[in-house]
Amino acid sequence: MSTRAGPGPELLGAAPERGRTPVLRIGPWALAGFALYAALLAYLTKLPCRLASWEAPDTFRHLCYSDLPTLYASRGMAEGRFPYLDPSALLEYPVLQTVVASATGVLAHALDPRATLHAGQGIYFDLNAALLAAVWVGVVLVVGRMVAHPGHAVLVALAPAVVVTGLINWDLWPVLCTVLALLAFRRDRWLLGGVLLGVGTAFKLFPFLLLGAVVVLALRRREAGPALRAAAGTAGAWLLANLPFALLDPVQWGWFWQFSQDRGAGFSSVWHWWNEVAVPRLGIPLLSAEGINALALAGFALACLLVLVLGLVAREEPRLEQLAFLVLAAFVLSNKVYSPQFVIWLVPLVVLARPRVAEFVVWQLVEVLHWVAVFNWLGHLTGGTDGLARAEDLYLTAVALHTLAVGYLVVRVTADVLRGRRGSG
Repeated sequence: MSTRAGPGPELLGAAPERGRTPVLRIGPWALAGFALYAALLAYLTKLPCRLASWEAPDTFRHLCYSDLPTLYASRGMAEGRFPYLDPSALLEYPVLQTVVASATGVLAHALDPRATLHAGQGIYFDLNAALLAAVWVGVVLVVGRMVAHPGHAVLVALAPAVVVTGLINWDLWPVLCTVLALLAFRRDRWLLGGVLLGVGTAFKLFPFLLLGAVVVLALRRREAGPALRAAAGTAGAWLLANLPFALLDPVQWGWFWQFSQDRGAGFSSVWHWWNEVAVPRLGIPLLSAEGINALALAGFALACLLVLVLGLVAREEPRLEQLAFLVLAAFVLSNKVYSPQFVIWLVPLVVLARPRVAEFVVWQLVEVLHWVAVFNWLGHLTGGTDGLARAEDLYLTAVALHTLAVGYLVVRVTADVLRGRRGSG
């Protein structure tokens, strides 16, 4: 089961046809430079907090909030207690994300054990920012190997939403695993691709969802072998990453699952919009955490069924990246949590599924507006300042625009699949 398409003559180095403009050549060093430039801009967006304070409400008002220093201070790492090394330190993330958080915490604490809290937070943030910059370079270089036009990789490298949200959390790690898996699948290395998805799933759950796209192609081709190898690789890698830590500290390992089950609607999800807008303004019932869990799961299951039908009825075989985008976008829209940095999950897939510069730029601007609106609202909410009502209206409008923008991309990619347009690469 191959997902590859032959490259054009320009990409193979042959002379372009008469009258056609040669494809612009952008080498890996240039792409790495663009990615590092975006990482520098991302660091600068957090500089006001890095220099002054990571405390709310200032961290929200200055639009420089990051989970990294916040969790370093609030989960015991600043006092030398680290998840999986101290039973009293709990972090609500999957195993590999927790390991990265703990390892960088150990190093930050060791560099200056007597540092003030703010100084320790700064060291911890800098270590993770440097690692995430390297990870982002990796993401861009991998995408550069997959796109038909190198300019599309530049779009990814300089994505404004990545600049403003890339250092909020550790989400770039599973994004790197995801694009590496897609590259492996393109080369028919199904077991390796599955292993990479398994590693990504040990960072964050969303890479696991891409197996759904692999299954759709397998059903369309009536060829189960590649999908079975991918699934085996995913399961095996995930188990190898999780089992030792589950045995070492079952409380910490299980904390992520318990936290995810118990939490209610998160900021910017359609379910939070329902509870915060529809309930008080229309007088309808509030959704409980249990009700949201059931509705979110049912909505996502229905969306996956529709993607399956789409993949089977399309007159030409869709690209794996198109199906992967549709599955992941369905999860983003139906999930009970949507943090601003989740946009990073979609950035490479949007360019691979539908490389349209104008649409990409508009979508990115909407997501930047959403980022501004979320933290502006949180700043007013925690700071008790005037203007909370206006900030709330802007936030709720931005959530609606974000939802519509992602929904628009879903519609366009769906139309491409139905018409036999196969995206980038």
